[in-house]
Amino acid sequence: MMIEARFGLKSRPFDKHIATRDLYSWPGLEELSARLEMAKAARGILLLTGEPGTGKTVALRRFVDSLSTEHYRCVYLPLATVTVLDAYGQLNRALGGQEVRSKSLLFHEIQQGIAQLTAQGKQPVVILDEADLLRSALFDELRILLNFEMDSSDPLLLILAGQPQLLAKLALRIHLPFRQRVAMRYRMPVMDETHTLGYLEHHLRLAGRKQRLFTDEAALQLFVQSGGIPRAIGNLALAAMFTAAAQAKDIVELEDIVAASREVF
Repeated sequence: MMIEARFGLKSRPFDKHIATRDLYSWPGLEELSARLEMAKAARGILLLTGEPGTGKTVALRRFVDSLSTEHYRCVYLPLATVTVLDAYGQLNRALGGQEVRSKSLLFHEIQQGIAQLTAQGKQPVVILDEADLLRSALFDELRILLNFEMDSSDPLLLILAGQPQLLAKLALRIHLPFRQRVAMRYRMPVMDETHTLGYLEHHLRLAGRKQRLFTDEAALQLFVQSGGIPRAIGNLALAAMFTAAAQAKDIVELEDIVAASREVF
């Protein structure tokens, strides 16, 4: 049975395409937003880490949505495991540079593109997602690429987002020169019990549910099983709702969470 009809919902809750204005406000998100605003003003490099599903990418999406296109040029690159040449090519195309093939020419085009944007009054914001998967050589290349005016200025904001392994990788001695350039770090936390419940109720309200749907025991078990990770909260809550609907229930109970957790985890 469709959970929308069973539980009086207008839409499926926990949609990953949620509008950034509808995100649930909680301390982890608001602290990151404040850090991003500070980094925007200071420029340089910001490291954003966190376990999978804690909301790093959607928080960055909200930040990008807040930027004026008149004053900022945002470039989002899910680089993952690409080579140095591929990375340069992606960044150059995103900045509107001419198509060139050699590394040295790409390097020149990228620096020229950044300089031109700065001259036009636009600050480049470059976001490299899945940065924990970047090859070691890329960190040195980024360090060299960000050397402007004999290292006397920071014309752009570079955000590296990834899982906690990113910090372990950068802790290696070979990455000390890059690490010294990092202006700010933030590790996305998980939600506590109170905000897990708030997150659950917020998404159910967005979907059109006005009454409580989960019992107190079910909500507590949802927190315990999900570990307070937003993506896990949503996945488990949905699975439990399907479990309850299949039994023609009007509310989600503790046993529905327990049964659903066997499928989700």
